[in-house]
Amino acid sequence: MARLDAARVGVWRGMQALVGEIERGIDEELRAEWDIALGWFDVLASLQRLGGRARPLDVAADLRLPASSVSRRLDRLQEEGWVARHRHIDEADHRAVEVELTRTGRRLWREMNVTYRRALQALFAVHLDADDIRAMQRVLDLLVAAGQEIVEPSPPLEVLD
Repeated sequence: MARLDAARVGVWRGMQALVGEIERGIDEELRAEWDIALGWFDVLASLQRLGGRARPLDVAADLRLPASSVSRRLDRLQEEGWVARHRHIDEADHRAVEVELTRTGRRLWREMNVTYRRALQALFAVHLDADDIRAMQRVLDLLVAAGQEIVEPSPPLEVLD
């Protein structure tokens, strides 16, 4: 096992700071164009990835966030009319709830996703070539295989140059 040395601590701290900086940049773009925080957009995007309808716990797992944090975001998104909660979907568990993107939520997600992708391109993707992406994917895969469960395992990427 590799020792936690200054180089590893430095890489971790650099990655942590850079991810935060990129997230702040994306958040600024979403707020400027849509008056929505990245955290709200992330919930909409998660629901979209999960087929448009999911249990709040599944959204929390997808985002790797505490359920209480996702619940507060879902409350706000429901107030806006972007998601709807459906209760009593499970005959065995009457407490069961699913959350679904509304028609407005789906439309706004599609429109906001253009802003998100444009910001992600400018702040992240444009600086990396296909080899860089493959190397980053390799690191993510190593961490997942090590049991860190930092990110969901993903299928191999088809990287376009």
